[in-house]
Amino acid sequence: MILSLLLAAATQAPAAAPARLSPEAADARCVVVLGFINTQGKLTPERAEAVKNGTIYYLGKLRGRNPGVNLPATLDAAAKLATAQKVNVGSEAQRCGSELAQLSAATARPAGVSATPRKP
Repeated sequence: MILSLLLAAATQAPAAAPARLSPEAADARCVVVLGFINTQGKLTPERAEAVKNGTIYYLGKLRGRNPGVNLPATLDAAAKLATAQKVNVGSEAQRCGSELAQLSAATARPAGVSATPRKP
């Protein structure tokens, strides 16, 4: 569901093969892309929530990998690189969204499992 929300929010266009990024650079780029999507406005409350949750997830990955990371500098560098490479927002949203969709699917309740426990 998150993937479809990100894809719907992003502009789609054909993209060249993306440059290989380090895990930190890839996560920072996801934060930048999600921030860009958020600034485009016209997001439904559900899409805005998905963008917010995705941003929190990727910021958490950056901090978890390197607790002393300088987030402003890392995100600034990611934004500058994305601009210089003229990255396709739709392709990047798809890349970031697929990770979020996999996570969402992995943490979803199995079919038939009740959200509230039954009394014995």
